[in-house]
Amino acid sequence: MNMVEYKHYERSYEDETLKVFVDSFVKYPLFWGIFEDRFKSEIKLRSFYEHLIKGIFKATIRKDDCYIGISDGAVRAVVIVEKPTDKPVGFWDYAVSGMAGIIARIGLSDTLKYMELSDKTEIVVKSITEPRWHLYFLAVDPEYQGQGIGTGAIRDFVIPLVKSGGGNLLTVTTNSEKNVKFYTGNGFSLMKEETLEYKGKHVRNWSFRMDL
Repeated sequence: MNMVEYKHYERSYEDETLKVFVDSFVKYPLFWGIFEDRFKSEIKLRSFYEHLIKGIFKATIRKDDCYIGISDGAVRAVVIVEKPTDKPVGFWDYAVSGMAGIIARIGLSDTLKYMELSDKTEIVVKSITEPRWHLYFLAVDPEYQGQGIGTGAIRDFVIPLVKSGGGNLLTVTTNSEKNVKFYTGNGFSLMKEETLEYKGKHVRNWSFRMDL
């Protein structure tokens, strides 16, 4: 596989980017595992999560920088980074990014509770008073995972990006246990492991920092 080169996300890559993003996160614990009892079939459940994840992507890039990793002419990775000066992604960003369809399926109350759960995953890193950069999302095409693309994204792209912007602190959170070894292996230190709750269901959460 050729080297992965990163560039700012462009709308011309939207379909490819969304496919990588959705395929990477559709079974992620914060998404999959919360609403199964609301849908009668896995097909409808997956359709719901695909809609949700696309909305999250579109809402997030309204405020944060998105980069795509290109190799052999195709999108292989997606990186979304929040700078210290970026404004937080709010309800309006989600509302104009397809969240209306989510509300129609699960109701406003459960949508707001889910957004509250999502916000709780970042309480630990947001409590840091130092200026920090945040690795909001790192997605790698599942067909190319295990080939060093994620590690390369952090070491060869994200860290130099943060340093070039004058940053010396990078944070990340994950809800997937398999990612814990990945982040610690790539220079992050675990700050806290916790369990969050959404309507009786539990999601594990790990918060990390890297001092550069």
